[in-house]
Amino acid sequence: MKSIGRSFEFFRMRHLYRVLLTSLVLVVFLTGCQGTMLSAGNKGQTIVPSAQIQLVKVGEQSGRFSDGYVTVNYKSTATGGNLQMSGVVRFGSALVGNFQIVQTFDLGLLLADAKGKVLMQQGLTTAVENNVSDPVSFNTTVFLPPQAAFMAFSYNGQAYGGGGESPTSFWADPVER
Repeated sequence: MKSIGRSFEFFRMRHLYRVLLTSLVLVVFLTGCQGTMLSAGNKGQTIVPSAQIQLVKVGEQSGRFSDGYVTVNYKSTATGGNLQMSGVVRFGSALVGNFQIVQTFDLGLLLADAKGKVLMQQGLTTAVENNVSDPVSFNTTVFLPPQAAFMAFSYNGQAYGGGGESPTSFWADPVER
């Protein structure tokens, strides 16, 4: 009887390890896909012309995107089928003058074809409970579709004053509706 109990316990533990391993693999996979899971949101829509940034497909490019809420100083290097994006986000006067804390912030990059149609969108960085005067850095590699000709930045976030009040949302989604 003891050997049957041990065999059952062995198979039970083996099953438990399989379930745990499968769960771990799934979590790692979904975490890795986090940036590309944004890609469906704006796909096929057109980036407004004023937000379109001509994409340099070979070599380096640097620039600045700025509105009243954020300023993104960026550098990109295109090599092969990838775009290495790095830079710094600083929160603008509309936030600095009114809030103390950026509760959540997500910066994304839209890549579009020559007609401005969004091919994909990928997350560049995320910040949580960030002091509104502190910069947010990013450095990530983005897949560069062969037909990509333009890029644009998108973001969304929430900020509050630090006194327990409800947060205020801010965002930029530069596509035509």
